[in-house]
Amino acid sequence: MKRLLLAAFAIIAFLTPSCMQQQMQQIAYNSKVVVLDIGHYFEPTRGGQGARTPDATKGGMIEETEFWYRYAGEVKKTIEEAGYSCRICNRGDVPNDPKLAAAAEKAGVHHVKSPIPTAIYRSTHHPRRIAVGMLSTNYALDQQPGAVVYLHHNSNSARWRVFNKGAFYCNEVGVRMAQTMAQVMSRDILDTPDGSGMPNNGVPCGVVLRTDGRKGGGDWLNACNESYVPAVITEVAFLSNPQHARYLNKHENAVKFARVIGRGVVEYLNQR
Repeated sequence: MKRLLLAAFAIIAFLTPSCMQQQMQQIAYNSKVVVLDIGHYFEPTRGGQGARTPDATKGGMIEETEFWYRYAGEVKKTIEEAGYSCRICNRGDVPNDPKLAAAAEKAGVHHVKSPIPTAIYRSTHHPRRIAVGMLSTNYALDQQPGAVVYLHHNSNSARWRVFNKGAFYCNEVGVRMAQTMAQVMSRDILDTPDGSGMPNNGVPCGVVLRTDGRKGGGDWLNACNESYVPAVITEVAFLSNPQHARYLNKHENAVKFARVIGRGVVEYLNQR
C-alpha cells in the first residue's frame, strides 16, 4: 500500500506541471488582451532613452521613447477597433514634458515607475528570468495577455547610414505572430508600389528568434514564453537610416507605421 501511495504521489507530481502548462496555454490562446510596452523610458534631464537620430539634418530629431509616446495610441486604436482589448505600459514615470504627458494620458499608459529604470529586475512569474525593464513584463503578464509587443526602433550608428535589415524579434511561441507582423509590414508599408511607403531598398522585414537570455531583451521574451504568451520586439525602422528618419518624421507616415504594427497583431490574433 505504501508503495502504491508513493507511486500515486509521483504520478501526480509528474502530471501537475503538465496540467498547469495546458492551463497557461489555454489562457494565452483564449485571451483577447494585448499589452504594448513603450521601449525604454523618458529621463527628465536627458530625454528619451534608446535609439535616436544622430542629428536633425534629415527632417528633425526622433527619439524612440518620445516617438512611441506619441504613436502607441495608434497601435492601440487599431487593435481595439478589431474587437480586442489593448493596454500600454512603460517602465518609467510620467514624462515631465506636458505634450508627452498628455499623449500618455490620452493613450492610457500605465507607468510602472521602476525605482531605478536601468536596474536589473526579476520576473515575478518566472524568477530565473532577470533583465533591465523586467517590471514592464511583470505588468504585462499580470494582464493574462494573448500577445505582448515591445515598441522599439533600431539605431546602429552615431552617424547616418542606410541600414535596411530591420526585423521583429520574438520568442518561440511568438514566431507565427512575428511572421504575420513581418508579412503585413512588408506588404503594407515597405517599398509600396505607389511610392508612399517607407523606403527599404527592396529588403523585406525579417524575423529573428531570440532566446539568448538578458541580451537585447531576451529574458523579457523568455518570461513571456514560459507563460506561453507570444511576444515580439519591434526593431523594423532604423533611426540612423536617413530614408527611415525622413519618412517617420512626417506625422501621417508615423501614424501609418504605428497602424501597420497594430494591423499585424490583429491579423495574427484573427488567425489563431
